[in-house]
Amino acid sequence: MSGELDETMSADELDEAPSRTPLELVTGTTFAGRYVVEAVIGRGGMGAVYRVRDVELDEAVALKLLTLSSERAIDRFLREVRLARRVTHPNVARTHDLGKHEGVHFLTMELVRGKPLDDRLAERGRLEIDRVKRIGAQVAAGLEAAHAAGVIHRDLKPANILLAEDGRVVLTDFGIARAASTDTKTHETGALVGTPHYMAPEQVSGRPTDARSDLYALGLILYELATGTLPFDGDNPIAIAVQRLHEAPEDPRHRAEVPDDLAELVLRCLARAPDARPSSAAEVRRALAGDPSPAPRPSTTGSRSLYAPISPGGQALAVLPFATRGPAEHDYLGEGLAEELIDVLSRTKGLRVLALGATRRFAEDRDPGRIGAELSADAVVDGTVQLSGPRVRLSARLVETASGVQRWSERFDGRFEDVFELQESMARRVAEALRVEVDTSPYRHTAPPEAIELYLRARRGLMGDLMNYAETSVEQLERSLELAPGFAPAVASLAMASVRAWWSDTRDPDGSRRARAQRNVRRAAEEAPRLAETHVARAMMHVQIGAYREAARAASRALEIAPTLAVAHQYLGQLQVEAGRADEGRRRLELALELDPTLVIVHFGLARAAFLDGDAERQQRHIDALDEAYPIPTLAISVSKFRWALYRGDVDEARRVLDQLARTGTESADRMVTLGKIAFGESTREEVAELFEILPAWLDNPRFTSLMLQIATEVCAYAGERELALEALRRAADEALIDIAWLRRCPLLAPLRDDPRYAEAERVVAGRAKEVWTR
Repeated sequence: MSGELDETMSADELDEAPSRTPLELVTGTTFAGRYVVEAVIGRGGMGAVYRVRDVELDEAVALKLLTLSSERAIDRFLREVRLARRVTHPNVARTHDLGKHEGVHFLTMELVRGKPLDDRLAERGRLEIDRVKRIGAQVAAGLEAAHAAGVIHRDLKPANILLAEDGRVVLTDFGIARAASTDTKTHETGALVGTPHYMAPEQVSGRPTDARSDLYALGLILYELATGTLPFDGDNPIAIAVQRLHEAPEDPRHRAEVPDDLAELVLRCLARAPDARPSSAAEVRRALAGDPSPAPRPSTTGSRSLYAPISPGGQALAVLPFATRGPAEHDYLGEGLAEELIDVLSRTKGLRVLALGATRRFAEDRDPGRIGAELSADAVVDGTVQLSGPRVRLSARLVETASGVQRWSERFDGRFEDVFELQESMARRVAEALRVEVDTSPYRHTAPPEAIELYLRARRGLMGDLMNYAETSVEQLERSLELAPGFAPAVASLAMASVRAWWSDTRDPDGSRRARAQRNVRRAAEEAPRLAETHVARAMMHVQIGAYREAARAASRALEIAPTLAVAHQYLGQLQVEAGRADEGRRRLELALELDPTLVIVHFGLARAAFLDGDAERQQRHIDALDEAYPIPTLAISVSKFRWALYRGDVDEARRVLDQLARTGTESADRMVTLGKIAFGESTREEVAELFEILPAWLDNPRFTSLMLQIATEVCAYAGERELALEALRRAADEALIDIAWLRRCPLLAPLRDDPRYAEAERVVAGRAKEVWTR
């Protein structure tokens, strides 16, 4: 963690700072019943940072406290966590957990052992040019990962850059980071966010910022590292900041011996106009690494074999017994986990997994080269199981036997309550992470590293946020495939991202999103048929057009290839819940969440299933999970909350949600408000009839159209508009409605069920649902 936090706050935030003394933790005491305080490692306007030991896992972590008590400060803190969790990269300090103890919010983060860059500057002044470039390249790599996740640092400075003992350069303290999409709010409030010495001109003047603002700060840092001074001087920090609005920086070559390539890069970063700066952190990283040009696009003449895998499929994995650290009576866990992992992996298409009997003799001598030579294995899966009280931590890694290079590592935490269930759960999660790496690893020898990194970032973002990250993933995957046209995992993921981006609450007047989705699904079917993600994309496309039988078959095919792919379980489970197999679908959705706890979209299906089961407590748990993942509600969450409020008869909550939607100001939100107001008799019949007519063309998506007509049926029925409700239901049944569980169990539809038209709609939907499971 950094030794300095958020040194500049807006005037509003200063006004809201509490008069009480900030919470101080005493060395040697235990916080939240779990963290033993070892030392203070940083202080600032937002809070304090401590080095603590997690007694349950016997591991040192950084603990950050929020000492502001205003709602704005707390919202900002929660937003920091939500954004920081999007970024997973060796050059960015990793965020672990979020909690609240005795009214104080806190989070734990990776403890990076090392020195802040500003301490190194104070000790040594300017650094050697090679060192400057190495540090700068790693900072740029961390920014590249953050920007790809939609996060701008906005307070980049030497105090927030750690030189770790393991050689990494690590960015910390995204405490004032904002998602690029919310930047206008900061602009409108006039908040001065950042440290004046390192602010970009647009920050100083209060104009909107973007990723190029971070590149300006990086330019200042490079200037300081190379010359020992900053380019602007003044009597106070604000005066220094204002200088850069009107003056160009002095050429660093006038202050020290700086090579031309570095000096010119620094001056480009320090351009007053953002458009004159480098286009991305990736461009800066390449320049500092001595490769200022993007990687050349490979030839696509004839076959795409240039980036084909060296040995497609059939890779041999040797899974070693996991080493157990803890009480001797639990030594069996290491072998048990290895056996469970072998069992799960052996069901994954394209893998040849060696039995534990073949690998057990290497439990002591774990040399991957020797294992590869003796067992003809392409890679070794190795790991440890660590026990501490009721907690268990599994660390796993994948190592190439030929090169000894570690291709992947991850850790998984659980509770030691049911050891057999724990073994199965952890094995599934490790197997899925390994499957992704095994699918990717053959291309690492031929595809440019940037293509691989773009794909992995896009996949992480897409799987973690199916609702909002799709368009960003499409862009990243298209760039990946420009660099490596035959990179099959990126082709399959691009198909998934494109279909998800088609399901959008913004208009697609020329049908371009739909056409792109269809095109990319066809491409995946041709170029990546062996990958499970291709068949998930096919399932997603079939769902959107109402071809549910084909969707179920495609999702099932995906699970034949990869039994641990969470998103495939999610799509099939949701279909089962709606189309007459509710219990089976709920169990499958729970499995999807177990396999990938970051797949937040699953909570929608589970909340709905809980409601239909009459389990209000279980439904609320899933609503709370959505609120935690999205402190600022999305349109989908707001619409769901409105429906759930109507189901409960909570008029005040339903009106509150509509008022919130009305303030959003988007076309989709406005249409939803018009629809929602029917429930309170505040929309006219003419407005409702017009909405029915424009829905199909406006959305150009049968599945989405059916959903909107379901909502229309509910609100019209709630308002006593029986004819409008039945007309909406008829249109939904004619479109693509398959939700027979909703038809039979939604309480708002009770007044309609005695009408023959309702019975006819139910007959159509029931037939469609039955057809899904007919072989």
